[in-house]
Amino acid sequence: MAAAAVLAFVLAALAWIEPVLPLALLVAVTGVLIAAFQPKLFALLALLVVILAAPIQNVAGQLGTYADEGVIALAVVALSTRRLVTEGRLVWLPGTGWFLGFLVAGLLSSVLAEVPAGLAVPAAFIAVKGVVFAFALAQLHWTRDDLALLVRLGVTAIVVMAFTALLNLALPAAWANFTTGRPPISYIGPFPAINGVFQHPAAFSRFSGVLAVGALVYGLVVRRSLANTILVLLSGGLAFLTFQVKSIVGLLATLAAVGTRFLRPVGVAALLAIGPLVALLTVPPLAALIGGDIDIYLNQDSARSMLTAGGVTVAAQFFPFGAGFGRYASSTAADDYSPLYYALGFPGRYGLGPGPDSGQFLNDSQWPAIYGETGWFGAFCFAAGLACMLVALLRRVSAREDVLVRWMRITGVGWLVLLLVESAVAPVFVSSPSFPFVFAAAGVIASLRVDARQAAVLGRPPVMGHREPAVP
Repeated sequence: MAAAAVLAFVLAALAWIEPVLPLALLVAVTGVLIAAFQPKLFALLALLVVILAAPIQNVAGQLGTYADEGVIALAVVALSTRRLVTEGRLVWLPGTGWFLGFLVAGLLSSVLAEVPAGLAVPAAFIAVKGVVFAFALAQLHWTRDDLALLVRLGVTAIVVMAFTALLNLALPAAWANFTTGRPPISYIGPFPAINGVFQHPAAFSRFSGVLAVGALVYGLVVRRSLANTILVLLSGGLAFLTFQVKSIVGLLATLAAVGTRFLRPVGVAALLAIGPLVALLTVPPLAALIGGDIDIYLNQDSARSMLTAGGVTVAAQFFPFGAGFGRYASSTAADDYSPLYYALGFPGRYGLGPGPDSGQFLNDSQWPAIYGETGWFGAFCFAAGLACMLVALLRRVSAREDVLVRWMRITGVGWLVLLLVESAVAPVFVSSPSFPFVFAAAGVIASLRVDARQAAVLGRPPVMGHREPAVP
């Protein structure tokens, strides 16, 4: 009774300070309890929250504003504490030192540039939240059964996304008003650019691309089947129906890179047989879309090109550590309109002005935020950290590596290629729904590698589970 009374008093006090705080506290306590007793369930729930961060914010309002950052912070604290308590040691990610260098460069530049701590610290966490999420997942012991479950969840996600896309195509106006509150963004002939469960077609395209890469790699390195081929075509087709050029180009580049490495002779023969027909149908509209975007981004004085060039100016002005977190090309710099933007002439440019209605292009790229806020030193550290992740994903976990572990590694490589291509024109390393996947793959592989090494030292095979994946 006394504990209940104290809890009621605390919740009432929090409600008086801010109405959403009691609910936030209850969510946090529930998350800690799940993390303590069912850590992998918590990890999957956290991934789901990160993927659906935008729809959650659309429904929950203020409470959902920082849903993905909140669940990642809770994950790293809860799962790291659990690992320390139960085993007395943590698992470190490949590239941890480089990512720490990136973080230190940004924080140091924030101090030198006198960025308020209340602005710089949240912006710093947003900049490294993908790495933090990977570190949290690395603290768990993953098994083959867990990877098989991830495959089944991926199949389910493709089916669900296809169902939402069907509704989107059948009732475009009603669906757009239901999910975004505005009419469809664009049409190609009679077809609207689909957005599925997300607020923008770009988000749906990235998520569909992630699913397509996972399905393709499964067919190439685990098991080929008609069902798998259908899943690849379905998820890839969903990405194409968004008409988002940057996502389509990124997906094509990733599928080409993965397919070139793993496609067998029979697959090459089939591709050569149907390739000309596919090219005849797809190349003309793709060329028109890509050509239009190239003209906007490179040949014209676009907002994105101005943002990129402005980042070079800022990095030179604040050499070598940049302008500080929250000061350039990030979502924080857009929400709290950076004073640097006035000197760069942004307020008079469409999409770069102050306010949400006129500043929708202020974080419309990834690398300008990295080298603008942390300088060339921070940008080098971040790129080196990604390179370490790539090397770790390319290396076998052990000499007797399970095929599903190989699927996770190669899929992670594909996801990284996808994000690197899109990072030139979108903030993909920090924005939902695409950013968590490559970092999650890196975290899972880091954990599996440590377990394999420990098993080798003890002279026994790693505990990987025994069930075959019941998936196509």
